[in-house]
Amino acid sequence: MNEPRLARVAAAIADPTRARVLSRLLDGRLHTAGELATHAGVTAPTMSAHLKLLVDEGLARVRQQGRHRYFGLADGDVAHALEALLRVADQRDTEPAADARRWHRPEMHGLRHARSCYGHLAGELGVRWREALLAKGWVQAAPDGRYEVSEPGREALAELMPAEAMTGRELYDCVDWSERRDHFAGALAVTWLNAMVDKGWLRRDAQSRELTLTPMGKLALEAGLLRT
Repeated sequence: MNEPRLARVAAAIADPTRARVLSRLLDGRLHTAGELATHAGVTAPTMSAHLKLLVDEGLARVRQQGRHRYFGLADGDVAHALEALLRVADQRDTEPAADARRWHRPEMHGLRHARSCYGHLAGELGVRWREALLAKGWVQAAPDGRYEVSEPGREALAELMPAEAMTGRELYDCVDWSERRDHFAGALAVTWLNAMVDKGWLRRDAQSRELTLTPMGKLALEAGLLRT
């Protein structure tokens, strides 16, 4: 009997080293094999073998640029599946008090406040960003169940990016792993996060998905765009 495809994919994810690699790739960026080897604490040949398996199983993709090869998650479906697994793993202890204690541990504060989820803004800040845009009417529900930026929204968000950069880009809900509420996902959400980083409002962590809100970002977001 042939091995079920699901079993093969599950086995690929279950290996601790590959799980660390996939968690790292959830930041939505491309990484070299050397960077991933350092992150996972393994040798370069070992990492090459792991990456080949992830690519072969359709969980990762590789891009050749000159002499370098860069690796990322295969697509958004893989990212959402991994986020769902993280939520399942996080719910292993169903007592509300225990869950609250876990997320209030010092080492979890940064990730809970702001992190990247396959290139879009997640965590407390991501949830607040979505709720503020909807409350202000800057983002509105579209007939297909997704969202689009309104004309007032394009004007209000002009400080972040030109109006034409927000046109025709996909925007939809994604359940937040830590907050149990939605944040925005899709191509437009990725563009927004990249713009926030480029403007110096958010700073990426070199070793995790954590995002730090800078003093400039607090002024632009806390005192500006997020205020309802």
